[in-house]
Amino acid sequence: MSQKKVDAYKDYKKNRKEILKKEKRKQKFEIGIAALICAAFVAWFGFSVYQKATAKPAETNTKAAVVEVNMTDYEEFISGLTMNY
Repeated sequence: MSQKKVDAYKDYKKNRKEILKKEKRKQKFEIGIAALICAAFVAWFGFSVYQKATAKPAETNTKAAVVEVNMTDYEEFISGLTMNY
């Protein structure tokens, strides 16, 4: 091994406790953030389900929209078709 690698390994070995402590702290922080995001999603989902469940029903006396269609041209076209087999 080169001297540079040896020096890096010695530094790592000397500061191993601090390095491991930092890595564990970083991992706990990442897990905490992930748990917070999951909890926020579950809370949002629960709130939206609660809102839908407790929503007041719509009025039953609503009128339906009526649309009139003139089908005379279509009927004339269909009656003009012949079936030749």
